[in-house]
Amino acid sequence: MVRDTRSKPMTNLAKTLLFGTALAIAGASLVLPAQAHDTRDTHTMQRGPMAKERFARAVRNHPELAVAVDLRRLEMLYRKQGDEAAIVAMYQDLLKRTEQPKLREFAERRLRHADRVAHPDQTIAELRARIDAKLGELR
Repeated sequence: MVRDTRSKPMTNLAKTLLFGTALAIAGASLVLPAQAHDTRDTHTMQRGPMAKERFARAVRNHPELAVAVDLRRLEMLYRKQGDEAAIVAMYQDLLKRTEQPKLREFAERRLRHADRVAHPDQTIAELRARIDAKLGELR
């Protein structure tokens, strides 16, 4: 009786592929939602008159949101003029004038962003170091 040695690796490969497929199917079934739902609106930003109306209502009902929206509009105008110092001064002034936690967090986040914009070389170096560290973890 002559034994064909080529069939054994193929059998192991087939078993591995079958096992991998079974794991993928089992993993996919774990992350499926219990109820079917419309996914069109869950991951996209809504547009149109209804969205604008909801946003306007949110701004009316939440004064801190209205302040944040106006600050971002000012920031965009200052940025168009190339006046980064005015952006930093605006958010530092906000930190001095309010104790509201959401607005303080917003101002601190925008100041960190302004710092990254003002020092792109340092930001690039930090991002490259972070990428290198994460790639080192993947090895």
